[in-house]
Amino acid sequence: GNSLSRDSLQRVLGLPRGLLPVGHARNTSPGRCPGGIRNRCPSHLSWPLSTRRSSGSTPSSSLVTELLTLSLRVRPATLRRKLISTACIRDLVLSVMTQKKKKLFFFPNSLVFPSDSLKSAVEEAQELPLCSCRMETPKSREILILADRKCMATESVDGQLTRCQSAVLKHEMMRPSNSVQLLVLCEDHRSGMVKHQCCPGCGFFCRAGTFMECQPDVSISHRFHRACASVLKGQSFCPHCGEEVSKAKEVTIAKADTTSTVPPALVHGPATPGAPEGRADTTTDRPKKLRFHPKQLYLSAKQGELKKVLLMLVDGIDPNFKMDSQNKRTPLHAAAEGGHIDICHMLVQAGANLDMCDEDQRTPLMEACENNHMETVLYLLRAGASATHKDVEGFTCLHLAAKSGHYKIVEHLLSTGLININCQDDGGWTAMIWATEYKHVDQVKLLLSKGADISIRDKEENICLHWAAFSGSVEIAELLLDANCNLQVVNIHGDSPLHIAARENRLDCVTLFLSRGADVFLKNREGETPPDCCSHNSKAWAALQANKRERSTRLSRTEQKLLHSDIALGQEAVPIPCVNSIDSEPFPDDYKYIPENCVTSPMTIDRNITHLQYCVCKEDCSASICMCGQLSLRCWYDKSGRLLPEFCREEPPLIFECNHACSCWRTCKNRVVQNGLRTRLQLFRTSKKGWGVRTLQDIPQGTFVCEYVGEIISEAEAEMRQNDAYLFSLDDKVNQYCIDARFYGNISRFLNHMCEPNLFACRVFTTHQDLRFPHIAFFASENIQAGEELGFNYGDHFWEVKCKLFSCECGSSKCKYSAVAMASLQADSTPEDQRQPSASPDTSSSTSPSSPS
Repeated sequence: GNSLSRDSLQRVLGLPRGLLPVGHARNTSPGRCPGGIRNRCPSHLSWPLSTRRSSGSTPSSSLVTELLTLSLRVRPATLRRKLISTACIRDLVLSVMTQKKKKLFFFPNSLVFPSDSLKSAVEEAQELPLCSCRMETPKSREILILADRKCMATESVDGQLTRCQSAVLKHEMMRPSNSVQLLVLCEDHRSGMVKHQCCPGCGFFCRAGTFMECQPDVSISHRFHRACASVLKGQSFCPHCGEEVSKAKEVTIAKADTTSTVPPALVHGPATPGAPEGRADTTTDRPKKLRFHPKQLYLSAKQGELKKVLLMLVDGIDPNFKMDSQNKRTPLHAAAEGGHIDICHMLVQAGANLDMCDEDQRTPLMEACENNHMETVLYLLRAGASATHKDVEGFTCLHLAAKSGHYKIVEHLLSTGLININCQDDGGWTAMIWATEYKHVDQVKLLLSKGADISIRDKEENICLHWAAFSGSVEIAELLLDANCNLQVVNIHGDSPLHIAARENRLDCVTLFLSRGADVFLKNREGETPPDCCSHNSKAWAALQANKRERSTRLSRTEQKLLHSDIALGQEAVPIPCVNSIDSEPFPDDYKYIPENCVTSPMTIDRNITHLQYCVCKEDCSASICMCGQLSLRCWYDKSGRLLPEFCREEPPLIFECNHACSCWRTCKNRVVQNGLRTRLQLFRTSKKGWGVRTLQDIPQGTFVCEYVGEIISEAEAEMRQNDAYLFSLDDKVNQYCIDARFYGNISRFLNHMCEPNLFACRVFTTHQDLRFPHIAFFASENIQAGEELGFNYGDHFWEVKCKLFSCECGSSKCKYSAVAMASLQADSTPEDQRQPSASPDTSSSTSPSSPS
């Protein structure tokens, strides 16, 4: 069962009659494998070598010994001089094994080892890489999925490449040489691989077109391309067996035909004079031959194989090739994800698109930021990659780095000034919110130091403090509270940070919030107080109950009531709560809150973009070449968006901010008023003046606070209206326009008069430059402390009309319109003989006026 008959082995090997050795299966002792060849043989076979033959009687050597002897006799000139063709011997024996269903062969006990000259020949042979066409590699799930369970074979026909699309039945991989990627093949191409029809140099199958064919034996054919031949010491050899290329012949097989034909040079007539013999015809334009599949560029870029990437780019592989099975990512995505900066550079130099997006709209820079590859991030930014791009979820590079806690990348992105620190994703989350949720304390400190807005709300109106309570990071919560974060703010469900901390049983956060004055009685939309949100008998519940009992004992104390969490109903970037600790007056709702000016009658405002004057600045809009700055006499904002100290507050000039026709970035420093309300304000009940506005944070001098917003009407319409308490003139000219905030307005309608104001008004133009309709912007005239009331000077004309109805209650020592000041002014203007003592007290004020100092 372990031996073959002489005739059958002769038929299998395709040898001429009389050349087959006899006695090839008499003994059963395995032979021994010389060093350097075992690693290329199947583990269950060994390969004895011998150059000696017995004369006369039947030799007692093994089958392989006889085959080697036969080969030496058939081609002694080549094999004895260059090498013992182990690949040919291996092919012959494996052919026999295939025919016998891989039954084990046994070799004779007595071995004759090769002579020294033969050993040197073998060592010389081992310098040439031989093919591995008949070897299999265990299956790989990754490559199988990458190939989509289809054959990965590529056929080359005179430079034209064709990919096989047949289904794969056997998942073990094959390849013609170690320099070619492992392939899963269909049955047809597996058969072709075993028959050496795949070129070991480029990995393409030679089944049609022009190629080289080496025939070490009549039954064996090795195919390869002339350019893919192995070169050693200036000579070319067959990459399959090591035979000299001069012994091979160039053949041409027509497409859809399997028979060899004469070379094309013979078909087209005599060769061109001077053309080397056997060289391919290059007179016709042929596509560049690709030695690699485009998919291999992605895999090599991902694995950091620089040399392979370079070879593929030289071969003409598209650096922007998208992998369908990898979410349409490009090789640059893979290299950036792995931090292979050298490969990134090669791909960019080859024309890779820096801002190419995959199916999730992710760019290579976003991959580098998310995976904390700082050097790659620096390189891609220097190369021109966009830092402001957003993916399908609205994430920017800053969001991804902040979420992952990559401090240095966040720091560098902010230092470039290319990205808005308060940019929100599709969920409304900023980098600060992501850093807070994932407890990156150092990153939160960095963002706070860079001016991140901690009052920005997400889609459910949560602020950073809600997320600190959710994650249970008491250190971050304390940082936010120290930065004057509003502890009483509620989200769309009516939950305060204390509600969330109680629900998540975050005892440390609950304790911190209670110590900072959180309202334990506040109810959400479901009517739940913070103690109702946590499980009974938990530590958080016990702390809340203790605080609740303590608060209940202070019934005699007048408490500040929160009447509304946000009178703007989310229309502003920051909430504006309404509180009352004076009386039972409810929050005012006799008007419609609007964040921008409106009209109720036809009003022609010139918004034609072609009428706008604009700048063409590419970087800093403070330069003298900025057209918008020239219109304003100069750019009046500093890098923090505050007015410069030399700005004239008594007679402020018109300010023209950059607009949508300008070439500068939306984040340029000459855009302040158009960014809207950013200061945390509160509507509160005063003791003498009705409703007023105060700040919940410190406001530096020159900071934009709010805009006077209302209904734009003409002066003629204003004269017809009965209540003129909310009118603000837009210009000093007669018969122009004004703003009435009686029925439509924002928080500025509640600003009271101050004889020593901390706000002043300035006319600003943003989206249009129609001089009849400026924006009225209020800026801080001094440094304002948190908790101070805000106000501006209504002007003398206002008090000339209103002084008969009420007096000023600003309480300033320099008040000009208090009851005492008005009485003194009236007395000074009345002749002495007409003066009469007043028989009744002054009732224009609810309290006794204080003497002016």
